[in-house]
Amino acid sequence: MEPLLTRTKITFTIRLATLLAASACASTLFADWQPYEARYALYRNGKLAGKVEISLTREGDSWTIRSEGSGTHGLARILRAKDIENVVGRFENGKFFPEHYTSHTRVAGIDNEWSADFDWTANVVEIVDGKNHLSLNMGPGALDALSLKLEMQRRLRDQETGLNFFLVDEDEIKDQDFQMLQSERLETSLGCLDTVPVERVRKNSTRYTRGWHAPDLEFITVRVEHGKTDGDHMEMRITELVIDGKAVDPQPGCAALQISQETPRNKP
Repeated sequence: MEPLLTRTKITFTIRLATLLAASACASTLFADWQPYEARYALYRNGKLAGKVEISLTREGDSWTIRSEGSGTHGLARILRAKDIENVVGRFENGKFFPEHYTSHTRVAGIDNEWSADFDWTANVVEIVDGKNHLSLNMGPGALDALSLKLEMQRRLRDQETGLNFFLVDEDEIKDQDFQMLQSERLETSLGCLDTVPVERVRKNSTRYTRGWHAPDLEFITVRVEHGKTDGDHMEMRITELVIDGKAVDPQPGCAALQISQETPRNKP
């Protein structure tokens, strides 16, 4: 169950923001990002295992990213698997700065909780895991799993080539590298979407993590795959999306789109 439960930060999304700058230009900057709610179906080895809901909301100058996943089928349902992540932060010059992050995983009645407080003035993150308290230097800037998701969206949107991140975990800061793959059309519950695939770079490992981001939908993640080539395969597929209070209507599928593009128009 490790790929499903312990590593939900990656599986539940690679576990998808707006700006806070000078008040004189805040309205223009905030328009670059919009609140959203995304719902996903979670599959384990091709079988439905659970659901995930991710939201980005705003209250004044403060923004909250929340991810909630739960087991609804199979062993995940029997074990009452549940994973909740929440982070509150702000935007400055287009980049999200997390301030307080919490993670709560529950499996078969056993809880695992930890939190992280980001002090950007001192460039230190304070991690609390039960009775353990750890203070780590953030170096060039570390992010929790949900904030990393927003930073990935921002870099793809701004066409930045560097996809190196520093991820705050329960007891350390991990260096993570990603590479952009060739764009492709992806069949989803929202129809046929043009996507930018991104893959985690790992050396001498059978593990893999890939995410597909839709440029036409704020570069929100529409699919995630995670697992081992010789083990379990986890997949998260988008089912519903609401951006700034408006539901995204399903578009034609890839087959229908291809037929419409290949069918010659009638000449007058």
